[in-house]
Amino acid sequence: MNGVAGASDSVPGPGDDLPADIVRTIRLVSDHTPRVAVVAGSGLSSALEGMQERARFAYADLPGLPDPTVPGHAGHLVLGEIAGVPAVAFLGRFHLYEGHPVSVPALLPRVAYALGARTLVVTAAVGAIADDLAPGTVVVIRDHLNFLGENPLRGWRMSDGSPAFVELSRVYDARIAALAQAAGAALGTRATYGVYAALPGPTYETPAETAFLRTAGADVVGMSVVPETVPAHALGMQVLGLACVTNTVGAAVDHADVVRVSRETGREIGTILAQVLPQLEP
Repeated sequence: MNGVAGASDSVPGPGDDLPADIVRTIRLVSDHTPRVAVVAGSGLSSALEGMQERARFAYADLPGLPDPTVPGHAGHLVLGEIAGVPAVAFLGRFHLYEGHPVSVPALLPRVAYALGARTLVVTAAVGAIADDLAPGTVVVIRDHLNFLGENPLRGWRMSDGSPAFVELSRVYDARIAALAQAAGAALGTRATYGVYAALPGPTYETPAETAFLRTAGADVVGMSVVPETVPAHALGMQVLGLACVTNTVGAAVDHADVVRVSRETGREIGTILAQVLPQLEP
């Protein structure tokens, strides 16, 4: 399993009890234990249309989780099965540009881990930096660039009180990424590998920023993912990132266009997940 050495013995954290509080609330209703967690980005709840639902909770009813304020983010936690695999789905995420501290989006992987999930799948709508990525392409994230101006593990400690010095050379699990890319190719989906650049938003990129990101090695750009994947990796979870290209960076775009393309491509991501998740180790 990818993650921190010794993560099975001791995992880092920021020192609060919010995940435990949320799990206690959930356990009053359901004892469902997920193996996999999926975070649905803007308009990407369509990737989870085939999920067999067992229980559903509004974020606002769970301690510490606010309502998302972004269109295309429903704000629900759903327990059930995806292709027969026990799962928890987060329909909507939180962003720094909404005014949240980075600890809020980090709650999603922390809650998933506390529920029992050991694999995290993040989906996201992205703009294409690379010239050969057309809208509708699924990008399997192989690495990221963190330009958020914030580290998701700031203030986290190991159980002995030392800082969470987490090694990030393998945040995204190579084996699961290869399964996803192969599944996409077999299904006729435009699926390729790429590097994700995380910017704080909510504005889209200037031409100079786009040129800089291309030079830095980015293939796609978005405003999320990193606050979820870095904490998940720190907890020892396997991580898969699937990004839906909704627009070419620099072309005219608005959020309604992003959500529309995401909904269309989300179903293809759902088909990829249905192929990949049953192949994960128990």
